[in-house]
Amino acid sequence: MSDDPRNLLTVWADLLLDTLASAGITDVIASPGSRSTPFLLAASRHASLRVHTIIDERSAAFFALGIARTTHRPPLLLCTSGTAPAHYFPAVIEASEAELPLVVLSADRPLDLIRGGAPQTTDQTKLYGSHARFFCDLGEPRPTQEALHELKRSAERAVSLALGPMPGPVQLNARARKPLEPCAARTDEERALAQRAAQIRELAPEPDPAALDLEPSALALISEALHRAERPVLLAGPLPTNAPREAILDFAARAGVTLLAEATSQLRFGARKGVCVADAFERWLTDVPPDVILEIGATPTCGAYLRWLDARPKVRRFVLGGTRFRDPSGTAEAVVLGDLTKILASIDAPSRDGASTIRDADQRAWTQIDAAVAERAELTEALAVRRLIAALPEGAWLGLGNSLPIRHVDRYVRGGGPLLRVLSQRGVNGIDGCIAASAGAAMATAEPSALLIGDVTFAHDVGSLAVAARVRSPLSIVVLDNGGGRIFEQLPIAQTPVDMTLFTTPSAIDMGNAARAFGIAFESVEHVAGLDAALVGALERPAATLIQVRVPPHGAAELHRSLAEPRGPR
Repeated sequence: MSDDPRNLLTVWADLLLDTLASAGITDVIASPGSRSTPFLLAASRHASLRVHTIIDERSAAFFALGIARTTHRPPLLLCTSGTAPAHYFPAVIEASEAELPLVVLSADRPLDLIRGGAPQTTDQTKLYGSHARFFCDLGEPRPTQEALHELKRSAERAVSLALGPMPGPVQLNARARKPLEPCAARTDEERALAQRAAQIRELAPEPDPAALDLEPSALALISEALHRAERPVLLAGPLPTNAPREAILDFAARAGVTLLAEATSQLRFGARKGVCVADAFERWLTDVPPDVILEIGATPTCGAYLRWLDARPKVRRFVLGGTRFRDPSGTAEAVVLGDLTKILASIDAPSRDGASTIRDADQRAWTQIDAAVAERAELTEALAVRRLIAALPEGAWLGLGNSLPIRHVDRYVRGGGPLLRVLSQRGVNGIDGCIAASAGAAMATAEPSALLIGDVTFAHDVGSLAVAARVRSPLSIVVLDNGGGRIFEQLPIAQTPVDMTLFTTPSAIDMGNAARAFGIAFESVEHVAGLDAALVGALERPAATLIQVRVPPHGAAELHRSLAEPRGPR
């Protein structure tokens, strides 16, 4: 209002950003616009906040997810009003399903301007619907003690709910009236307002939400099943990089369960001493079916496993850990939510060796896979992913794109070797924003990293090379160029008389020209020696490198067909 202190918006924005920083936010990813001016300047004035400015809101949002996946802290997305916050929507959905903490601060016009048809306005109330864990319209700034206290409380609650007990995205909608530029306190009234805000900053934050309690009867049921089991397995689907790796491995060794670890589980790579492992389970599942399955992480990527469950084999299955109900097949005997470490420690399991029949079947499967990969003279996708992972040093970050790349690693790369931390977008399994997300992860960690994607995924996010160009640590962006989305050649649609280019959608982008346009180093390879040399160079270069790996268009489907398809459930 006109009689409010002139510094009200400046004090309001400073208190808001200070509260968010005190609650744990360290990174602000801003796509500048007029209405967000006071909040962006408040962030830039705060000593503990790093501000990243990214023009495209879509790239900015996936960049933020890369930070969230590696730091497990909520980054703050900041944008102007209108369509700007709508560009965050795909990343917000991914954050919701993948349980990644994220705070969106959408600047907005006052209600009278929105209702009066002012430019660049739309209804931003609960813009993300059920995908947001929390929404709060902060309203227009008011100078009262109560309003300042409520602003602080709302910001604290937003960060708290973004972190848990079910992590995910939240939205704060902040209305601002012109003038938007900062204003220092000059009158007694304005100085008094600044003092009230300083006092509000010192108030203690609200307590965090309570954690989920474990269900004793479900734990007893799992223990009973394990005591009766002959071939129990622990199947690990996608897990965050801070998953309790050692606690999981200790449980697997103690209980004598065979570990089936997908590449995204944080358990596929690195030492797994004392644990019986069998990672090629897609190949032997129907021949040596387990009788008890403990499933951890998000829904597994392996299609053969999911089809097997859909046929409802006679197997006792339990889904453990997390805060979301995950049982798409509807075959779980129990779904136990909560802290995974506590759940595993609470299970009374017998001590035994892993099932030798499963171990032997897994070794036979790898022998067949190795032979099928080796018999092809040209550079194939299977060989390319093996060479990439073999080149990565201990502790490197590996981003896996959806569609075929993630499946190639699961199918053709043995576990063990150096410990790799794996990033993936398995919330809603989209191909969007992969380059931006890897750039965010690389900038958050400043450690060697690689991204493995297909050419369609590359085309979908080519604009994010502008963000990757900012990276100052080794980032290898490896693109499997097979001339389109060749996963469709492995789906039933390939057996019908249709024009497959409707699905494969080959791209005409010249990757070399794209890399040069954004100032990124580029290599195009067609042979193993060239790929190895390109990877060595990329890992030595403190910047992003785009590596185009040219492979036969139909090679993935041919290799997959050459390996015997798993038989139906028994």
